[in-house]
Amino acid sequence: MTAGINFDVSLQVKNALQSDKLNRVGFAESAAAALRKVPSSTGLVVSVEGAWGSGKTSALAMIEAILSQPGAAHQPLIVHFNPWLVGEKDALLRHFLSRIAGAINLSDRSRDGKKVAKEIKAYSKAFDLVKLIPGAEPWTSLIKSVFDAVGDTADSVSEYKTPDIEAYKQKVEQALLDFKRPIIVFIDDIDRLFPSEVFEMVRIIKAVGALPNVGYVLAWDSAYVSSALDKLGVPYAGSYLDKVVQIRMPLPSLSLSARRKLINDALDELPPEALAPRFRDHDQRIAGLYYSGLRELLDQPRDMARVFNSVRMMEPPLRGEIVFSDILGLAALSVKAASVFELLRSNPRLFVGRLVDDHGLLEKSEDVIKDGIQHRRRAYDACSSPSGVQGIVHYLFPSVAEAEESYALGRASYVDGTIAHPARLAVALQLSVTSGDVSLEAAKRYMQRPEQRIAIVGSLVQENCYAFLELLEDVAKSLGGEGITDLNDLCMAIAGLPEHALFVEKANTGKEVISLNAEDLALRAVVALLRPMESGQMGDLAERIAKDPMTLSCAAEIVTQSYAPQRQRYSEQLTAPADARERVLQAFAANVLKAAEEARLLQMNNPGFILWTLARSVPSVCPAVYAAAKAVQPSLDGFALEFLRSSWDSTKGQTYSLPRDDSLHSVYCPIEDFKVHAASRLDDKTLENPAKAAWRSVVEGKNLYGIDGSAANR
Repeated sequence: MTAGINFDVSLQVKNALQSDKLNRVGFAESAAAALRKVPSSTGLVVSVEGAWGSGKTSALAMIEAILSQPGAAHQPLIVHFNPWLVGEKDALLRHFLSRIAGAINLSDRSRDGKKVAKEIKAYSKAFDLVKLIPGAEPWTSLIKSVFDAVGDTADSVSEYKTPDIEAYKQKVEQALLDFKRPIIVFIDDIDRLFPSEVFEMVRIIKAVGALPNVGYVLAWDSAYVSSALDKLGVPYAGSYLDKVVQIRMPLPSLSLSARRKLINDALDELPPEALAPRFRDHDQRIAGLYYSGLRELLDQPRDMARVFNSVRMMEPPLRGEIVFSDILGLAALSVKAASVFELLRSNPRLFVGRLVDDHGLLEKSEDVIKDGIQHRRRAYDACSSPSGVQGIVHYLFPSVAEAEESYALGRASYVDGTIAHPARLAVALQLSVTSGDVSLEAAKRYMQRPEQRIAIVGSLVQENCYAFLELLEDVAKSLGGEGITDLNDLCMAIAGLPEHALFVEKANTGKEVISLNAEDLALRAVVALLRPMESGQMGDLAERIAKDPMTLSCAAEIVTQSYAPQRQRYSEQLTAPADARERVLQAFAANVLKAAEEARLLQMNNPGFILWTLARSVPSVCPAVYAAAKAVQPSLDGFALEFLRSSWDSTKGQTYSLPRDDSLHSVYCPIEDFKVHAASRLDDKTLENPAKAAWRSVVEGKNLYGIDGSAANR
């Protein structure tokens, strides 16, 4: 899809002066003034010099527009020649003279014009006869094509048996002097030629440059042309051009105001939705990026077009996931700092430290970033503007700036979509949110669009469901209530997420080294949503969650925090009112019992924690829950695996044992009866771990690993 793409089309003569965005009219007028004074005794060669993409072709269009303005005395005959379109070295001279001859023939059929054509024809025939004479090049390979271009048929050359080359040349010069009207030849794209073609073109210009009343305007990158001549062994290649060109005019550098205007124009041409402020300090970050190094890095007009073309490709899939300033910064690095961008792609740790999945990496993030100083420095030095690239990197990755003892205005914030956060950088580099990533945009829509919540949760997978819960807290803090129309219902929906089948499946796959339980993450998000509200509203909502049958894991957490302070964990700010204790506990106990009777209890996210909370808060209901669990599953294996959960470590996983608190041993069933049942289960030769380890822990009074039944130290 190419809609909106800037195809980097140069200015056209008809509107070049009106479309000048680079303040180069003065430059064009100076060049035109020189060309109006082409000497009548000889020719004039003017070079417009600039780096690739600096706007040389547009400058030629402006010069031609000035020269072609109506009313000018001795308005020149304009001829265009683009050697890049010829395609072969040996054809350059032939096409060059053919182009000039054809332009004269078409544009001026006056007596003097015809005379010029006639003398060139004769001159050409003379060269045609002596084309094998050493030193006669570069004219000898093109003469016949010149006649073909002006529509004439070459006569028999037998009459030119002893041509006087100098005599014919003088006749051509005299015809040009009598023609009065200057001829200006514009030659573009010389710096796109191969070195041998560059050399051939320079020889042509040198050979014809002295013809009177003919001016030449060459557009090239002088550094490339000098290098091409040097590769071909031309002595003193750098100064050789001075022998060919009388007036060398380097294009003026882009002023800061011109750069700012070009970037602002490029921003204005983006789709409005691309610049919609989705993150905090959206506009300030764009300005910060500009002043940190973007204005220095984008020093040619073509740079602007290429970078913003990349932005047009990168931004749509990252919309709402990455803040626009960082998309722009990445695009600039990809276009203008390939070495840095490749290092960022191949080794992102050198820019952000530990990645999301680096659980086994022992080094601290700041040490990893410091270790990359030399790698980054080599990448900076390989760029055309090392300081500009480094400034952008420091803005996008403030930890890099700190490691390199510099100062940056940027910051690393997950919820603000900055790529300085490892998770956001991963999304940016892959240009999409994959199944393992978390979508900032989806988290915001979950908060603000009630009708989309079911679909958003349905799009989650095990790899990102817990991260989604964690992100809800950050998004809640960022939004500050903005756009949320159903706060209470939203809080209840979040509190119910841990009991969703996906989150239960995730919980059953095993713990991670660094991870909170789903109910803790959910309640932290609820607290973040309620923090701006009155404290009474927080208490009311805590009571509502604790009494709801569909939020049992979060309810157990609130009951523990509210009425068993010694067991406070992570979401300590969300507590039910003290005067609601009895009604909350009664509702919670009733919900647990009903869940047990309906075989739902063990399908909760954290049934073990629910069982322990009930045992401490409403022990009188525990025997009924035990009986209900046994009625559903006579073996009680599921009950044992939850109630006997003890510790967990990263080496062998979950352990099982009776509670350390002896008062809990008989809360569900007399301990002797429980041991008898355990022994009967162990008589079953088909029983396997971890259930076997759990029942053994009851009989043996030990803490055992579920994976193999081996002893574990508490």
